Amino acid sequence: MNLSAWKALWPLLLAAVLAALVWRYGAVQWQSGYAQAKAEGDGALAGLRLQHSREETERAEAAMVQNSQATQTLQREQQRANDLAAELASQQRHNRQTTDRLSGEIARVNDLYREALDAPAKPLPACVFTVGWVHIYDQASGAALPDPADSSGTAAPPNAASAAAQLDSGLSQRELLAHHIQYAEQCRNTTRQLELLIDQVTGKP
Repeated sequence: MNLSAWKALWPLLLAAVLAALVWRYGAVQWQSGYAQAKAEGDGALAGLRLQHSREETERAEAAMVQNSQATQTLQREQQRANDLAAELASQQRHNRQTTDRLSGEIARVNDLYREALDAPAKPLPACVFTVGWVHIYDQASGAALPDPADSSGTAAPPNAASAAAQLDSGLSQRELLAHHIQYAEQCRNTTRQLELLIDQVTGKP
């Protein structure tokens, strides 16, 4: 190829070289930009994952603390309930001991009496409690009783109700006192049980 031909091709070759250089530069810049963008994206994603992991850890730790606190509260309440139950059982045992002691003293205070300190002891006179009296006494304590009956055990007719209510019920002073002692024990047990239940509900120490 002669010189004139090279001179004619030289601009084309130069343009081709420049185009190749521009393409190469663009490719390098694109790869560099892509790599930078990918690195930034990966970094941001890693940051989000780390933040999410931290939040999950914080939530798990908070849940563990709440569960621990709830468990401790439940254990305290259970222990308190056990303490109150033990206290109630102790009170009931004490009440039963009181009932047994008082029941053992009935004969001492019921069988004999003195008209004065220096007078001799004599048998206690019988005390009559009418059927009507016992009916009212038991109604006051919540007992459900039939209408007063005559000595034969049959129900009294309406026109004889007043007379039947005045009959001797057969209840003795000893029996009445024994019933009162036992009923008083039930009342003390129930009262204390309600008091401890109120303490448990209200959280009173």
